[in-house]
Amino acid sequence: MSLIYKIFETGIKAAKVSPKRDLQDDKFLEYIKTKHRATDIPKFLYKKFNVDKTNLDGRFVFKIQPKKLQNDKVILFLHGGGGMMCPTYLHYKMAERLVKKTGAVMYFPFYPLAPEATVLDTMAWVKKLYEMILKKHKSENITFIGDSAGAFLAARLCSLTSHKPDGVVMISPALGMDKYNSEMAEAEKKDILLSKSLVDMFAKYWGKGVALDSPDIDVEYIDYSGFPPTMLYYGTNEMFYPNIGALINNIKKYGVEFEVHEGKGLCHDWAIAGLIPEGRKAIKEMCSFVSRND
Repeated sequence: MSLIYKIFETGIKAAKVSPKRDLQDDKFLEYIKTKHRATDIPKFLYKKFNVDKTNLDGRFVFKIQPKKLQNDKVILFLHGGGGMMCPTYLHYKMAERLVKKTGAVMYFPFYPLAPEATVLDTMAWVKKLYEMILKKHKSENITFIGDSAGAFLAARLCSLTSHKPDGVVMISPALGMDKYNSEMAEAEKKDILLSKSLVDMFAKYWGKGVALDSPDIDVEYIDYSGFPPTMLYYGTNEMFYPNIGALINNIKKYGVEFEVHEGKGLCHDWAIAGLIPEGRKAIKEMCSFVSRND
């Protein structure tokens, strides 16, 4: 764990980004409505890349590509946020690094969010998006990358399509919502971003109508047969950490070519944070993963 990470962690705590443990529905939904709805990506991405903004069934999709195309690589980037929150600055900066370092075309969607949509609605929309992408690109050139809820979407999409991508990257996937126990309670004390109250809110609204112990919302229960090479990043100081072993065992039993990257003492989603050395190293590894078959 680097000194810069410790400063980063201290900053998050000081900024009170850490979620309250006693969330109330009305206040949280108002926060979502006023603070976590977006209609565009930041201007710096338009300045550095060629960006096409399109509408798919009422939701925006951004095609971000280098000024001069360098290869035929494609990234489908699925941001996290519990299925309720829009992308953050860290997601946009990660997208910038990925496109710049790989030369790939990136599809960055603003997929349907709860409470307006459920995880099943979101997944149906993401499948439709992938079908659109496949009309323009070959699946063997595409890599799915997602963090947290986006990691679930990436894995679930891969499991549902016959057109498997070239690779899948899962960063701090959400799992174990169906089995909160004393181990998760202890892990929660170390988590600077997540809480049981927050995760329960995601499960209640995004997971509406879905069993929490099913592949429709939890990466642990997905069928990983036929998966392409897959990378997994997670931190030991995140609420989901006690369940990560079950996920790893499930993926391995299918014989998937599989890389596991554990962030000792690191928080949820540390691997998307280019502000810290650990995050920069992880993003560099992901870039090599995307570019490996050039």
